[in-house]
Amino acid sequence: MITSFAFGQMVIGTDTYTADLIILPDRRILPDWRRKEGHVLDMPDLESVLPLRPNLIIVGTGVNDRMKMAPGLPKALFAMGIELKALATDAAVAMFNTTIAQTPDKAVSACFHLTC
Repeated sequence: MITSFAFGQMVIGTDTYTADLIILPDRRILPDWRRKEGHVLDMPDLESVLPLRPNLIIVGTGVNDRMKMAPGLPKALFAMGIELKALATDAAVAMFNTTIAQTPDKAVSACFHLTC
């Protein structure tokens, strides 16, 4: 469960993160997540997530919704049986917390851009 989020900072439980991160379906956290092209999410940026076959990937696209999905990414994930939801990070945090509370057995991963 994500405890709080503010520009450039996310608290998960009692741990504070100040860089982009990924939450895997088993709730492990991969801090300091980097994308090949900073404000574009593409398939190679999900290499740590895809082998775990999540049903859903929630993407926090930044406070100002600046991170975009690469052309074809949603369709490629859908073909793999993975639903993609990309929202401004505050909305993505709310969706993640609600989803894991309501469907704890669903394989959900989340990728969060914590700034812009």
